[in-house]
Amino acid sequence: MKATAINFSAQRKEELISLTQELIRIKSVTGQEKAIIQFLKEKMLEMGFEEVFIDEMGNLIGRIGSGKKILAIDAHVDTVAIGRQRLWKFNPLGGDVSQGKIYGRGACDQKGGLAAALLAVKLLIIQGFPKNLTLYFVASICEEDYEGLSWQFILNNKLFQPKAVLLTEPTDLTIACGQRGRMDIKVEVQGLPSHGSEPDMGINAINLMATIIQELKTLHESLPTDEIFGKSTLAVTAIQSASNSLNTTPHHCSIHIDRRLGKKETEEKALNEILSLPGVHKANAKVFVPKSEVKTYRNFICQIKHYFPCWLMEEQSLLVSVAKNAFEDAFHKQAKLSYWRFSTNGVATKGGYKIPTIGFGPGKERFTHTKMEHVAIDDLVAACNFYFAFIQRFAKAKKNDYR
Repeated sequence: MKATAINFSAQRKEELISLTQELIRIKSVTGQEKAIIQFLKEKMLEMGFEEVFIDEMGNLIGRIGSGKKILAIDAHVDTVAIGRQRLWKFNPLGGDVSQGKIYGRGACDQKGGLAAALLAVKLLIIQGFPKNLTLYFVASICEEDYEGLSWQFILNNKLFQPKAVLLTEPTDLTIACGQRGRMDIKVEVQGLPSHGSEPDMGINAINLMATIIQELKTLHESLPTDEIFGKSTLAVTAIQSASNSLNTTPHHCSIHIDRRLGKKETEEKALNEILSLPGVHKANAKVFVPKSEVKTYRNFICQIKHYFPCWLMEEQSLLVSVAKNAFEDAFHKQAKLSYWRFSTNGVATKGGYKIPTIGFGPGKERFTHTKMEHVAIDDLVAACNFYFAFIQRFAKAKKNDYR
């Protein structure tokens, strides 16, 4: 049975534009999400959510319904920093409209998707919410710097357990079925300091690391190519050394590696590839995945390991089929499948906890984090239509296993 469609009047369209603008005008850089969370809490209560609460970490969670089919919609509220405002053509916190597009920081990543999904839920409440469905709407924090962290907290603390998750990150109106994984790797070596005038009396830590860096370049070139996600990559993105003075050879050197992973690559595999390098063995280098201590806007402290696994939903899965049917209901044509180049909260929901996860959102990935960040109004309307159809299709699915 097909999903019903939204009667998108001029008034509804203006409501969607206005909500997107309101969200853009609230500054919400990672770690500074309090104002937007409070704004959204009031919005959810106005819309008729049955339960609305802010968890200990600071995520906002709204619930509607109490059926056996449990769906979560995720929209992260934090953004990257504005940067130098003078480089922007439009006010980054203005939500200005020009030629059918709304401009501003977060317009694409991902306040447009947030607004479209919220309005879709509101309209479903007005129409009559499916009785067999429980919907959790998560306005998550800290995603830009620590993707997956919010969902680690939610799932580790058993706040709820969804059967599936819909991410609302930008996909250019395609159905996103996965992403490459990523991990940060630190390599540290210790040398033996000597006076700069007698370098052969010591062991220069930079020289040890230089050998390792050349071996890493060769390793990068040999990494596999995935048929879906493309080539795995390895890049040295930072180097630091320590010495007692500029006239002393360094006794310590460290590098930071950005490693992108295909679906068959694991944390252990990526680390072992580096540990097996001759230069690493000769220098007795330390190789590890760093951890960060994160303090949220609620002064909640948590730790995150910098490993974010690759994840993939098979096209034959029930969740992807539900999404494809919803797309056809909304647009009367076949959907296109895609895979993100950037990272999302799916690293936790699907990558870590194996919960069926897909993504769909307005906006093009290439405009995220740029000084021309924007979202097309027509795409907002389309996304809202999709979310409206998807929630209905999810509730109507004959099975409750969406893998």
